Amino acid sequence: MNGVRRPLRKSAAIVVVAVLGIALLGACSSSKSAAPTPTTRAESIAVAVERARPYAFAVEHLTFVDTSRPTATPTSPAYSKVRTLPTDLYLPTASGKRPLVVFSHGYHGAPAKFTQLFSAWARAGYIVAAPRFPLTSNRGAPYDEVTDYVEQPADVSFVLDQLLEGRFGSRIDAHHIGAAGLSLGGGTTYGLVDNPCCREHRLAAAAVFDGERFPFAQPFGRNSVPILIMHIDTDIVLPYAHARQSFVDSASPKYFVTLHGGIHAEPYEDTPSPHDATVQTVSTEYWDLTLLGDASARARMVAAATRAGEASIVAG
Repeated sequence: MNGVRRPLRKSAAIVVVAVLGIALLGACSSSKSAAPTPTTRAESIAVAVERARPYAFAVEHLTFVDTSRPTATPTSPAYSKVRTLPTDLYLPTASGKRPLVVFSHGYHGAPAKFTQLFSAWARAGYIVAAPRFPLTSNRGAPYDEVTDYVEQPADVSFVLDQLLEGRFGSRIDAHHIGAAGLSLGGGTTYGLVDNPCCREHRLAAAAVFDGERFPFAQPFGRNSVPILIMHIDTDIVLPYAHARQSFVDSASPKYFVTLHGGIHAEPYEDTPSPHDATVQTVSTEYWDLTLLGDASARARMVAAATRAGEASIVAG
C-alpha cells in the first residue's frame, strides 16, 4: 500500500497486559439531559444524532492484507511476507455518514474482548473499527512479539486506508475520525498522534486507556488533536505517574480521568468492573464533544467523570 509509514523496529523491555471492554450498553446516553438549543450547524447535527439514540448496528468481520510490509523477521517462525489484519467493524444503522473510531487492542488482546464498549459506541452512532494485530494479540506462540507494537501505527493507518477506499467508505465521515487504544494499544495511539514516525493526520481526536508512551525510533512530539487519557491510580502494570506525565506533556485541549482503584484492564474489558459505566459514559461524551462537535458534551463529560471515591477529572 503506497504511503504507509514503516516504523523502525526497536527492542524495548515492556511488560503489558491487554484486554478491554465495558458493560452497561445503554449507559452511553444515561447522563444526557434535554439538549440545549443548538447555536451552530455542528451542534444541530449533534442534537439530531443524539436524539436518534440508541442506534441498531451490525458487525462485519473483514480481513485486510498489507503486502508492503512483512510480519516478523525471516528467521522467526511467525514470519510472513505480508501483514494480515482481521478487523471487526461495527456499523450503526443510520442515514448519512458517521464518525469513525479506530481501536487498538493491547498485548494478548483481541477485538472480541471489547464487544461491550464497541457496542456502546455503535449504539451512540459511531462506526468502530478494531483490527487484530499480527504479533501482539491472543493468538499465542509463535505470534507473540511485544516489540512489534512499533509497526502497529502503520497497521492502523493501513486499515483506515482500506476502510475509506472500500465498500463502506461512503458511510464514513472522513473528517471526523478518532483513535483509541488500551495498554499497548494506548501506546499505539500515542504513536499515531504524538510521534513523528507515525503521525496520522486524518485523526480528529484520540483516547488512551491505561496506556503509555512506549519508545519508537524517534522521540515524541506533542499532539495536535484533543486527547483523553484515562488511567487507574492503582495500576501496577503501567504506572499511573507515567500517565500523569503524558498528560502534562500533552497539548490542549486535553482531559485526564483518574479511576480510583482497580486492576489494569478491567474497566475497559467485558469483565465487570465498578468503573464500567463511568468509562463508557465519559468516552461517549468525549466523542460527542470532539467528533460530533457538541460543545455541551464537555460539561456532561466532566460531570460523568466526577464521582466521589470512584473517578475524578482534570481538564487542560
